Parts: sequence; structure tokens; C-alpha cells
Amino acid sequence: MERPKRIPGRPPARRRKKKNIRPLIVLGGLFLLVFAVAGLLFVTRMALSNGLEESVTYVDGIPVHHDYLEEGAAGRPGEKRKIKYVVIHETDNDKMGANAEGHNKFIHTNGRTQELSWHYTVDDHEIWHHIPDNETAFHAGDHMNDGGGNKNGIGVEMCVNADGDYEQTLKNTQKLAAYLMHKYHLAIDDLKKHQDFSGKNCPSRLLNAGRWDEFKQGVAEELAKLET
Repeated sequence: MERPKRIPGRPPARRRKKKNIRPLIVLGGLFLLVFAVAGLLFVTRMALSNGLEESVTYVDGIPVHHDYLEEGAAGRPGEKRKIKYVVIHETDNDKMGANAEGHNKFIHTNGRTQELSWHYTVDDHEIWHHIPDNETAFHAGDHMNDGGGNKNGIGVEMCVNADGDYEQTLKNTQKLAAYLMHKYHLAIDDLKKHQDFSGKNCPSRLLNAGRWDEFKQGVAEELAKLET
């Protein structure tokens, strides 16, 4: 094959050297990796600083979000105790959106500076867990008396939000109560109302409708399933 002839008077064309961009690609990749790791560490640090224990478990198919109030908060005294009761409440908040997640946000905002807390909030599709089961909380209105609701009970709040399904919330609460009673070896008579400890008309909707015995029977049936 003949080589192309050079035009007289014109200098020979120089071949352009190809730039090696591989180091730039590697450097860019390392930068992105460092940025991603730094972001992950920041999010983790923020979660730990807020006392969050981000995890989800299930009770008979119902998601339970474990998002504990930070240690040292006014609403989390951190006192360990023997569990003797499951104490049922209602939020009495019928506003739209006043679901379990909404009450989780409420307790994280207000429980930091106030003696205000309970263990679980239940709505028609999920459950939020705010305080470890083996710690006391402020939900029964009876101070920290030995054998009382605050000292020895697991507080469970049922949502009554207008955009929720109250009947489904009752069923979900029955399943949660039975699960807790089975886990901590409690009998059906250890299922209590807020009213039993402070005299407050709570859970008010359930009591006003005369349905406590019906609710308790539903818990007993769920408990029997777990014990067979």
C-alpha cells in the first residue's frame, strides 16, 4: 500500500496524543464513594443521636415500627420493671391524619420535655412502638405506684382518627394485646383499661358503647390461638 504523498511546502501532520482519562474516572468514582459513605454515616449518626431504633417487625401480618423515644427524655425515665398488665387506651383524637405514625411524631416532639409517653399506638394498618416494653412510661395517670399501670403496665393507645377504620383498629389492637400477653406470660384478667388505674373514662369510645367485654373476649380468642 502506498504511503500518502506529502504536499510540498506543508509540514508533516502530527499525530494527536490520546489523553488517558482513566485516572479521572477512577478519581471521580472514589469521590462519589466517599460522598456516599459520608452521607450514610451522617444519617446513622443523626438516627443514633435521636435515640431511634429503626426496625420493623410483624404481629400477625401487621407491621410494627420500633422507633424509641431517645434515652434521657422526660417521657422515658428508663426505669426497668416487671410487666404485669397490658393497659388499653384511646387517643381521643378524631382529627384527620391522627393515626399511629402521627402520634409517633407527637410523642417524639412532646415526650422530650414532658412526662408524656406510652408504649404502642395502633391504627387500622400499622403499629408504632415508642418505649421498650421493659421500661416504665407515663400513660395510666397513677404516678409510679408499685403494681400500678405506669409502673407495671404496657400502655397501648388505639387511634380514633376520622379517616381511619375504627373496627380494624380494634382487631389490630386485639392481636397486639394477645401477642404481648403471650410473650410476657399474662392471663386474660391482666388486660386492663386506663380507667382501672385512674378512673378516667378511657378507652372512652369502647366504654361508652358498652363494648369492653366484647373487646376482651376478642383478645382471649387471639390469645388462645397463640397458646395452642
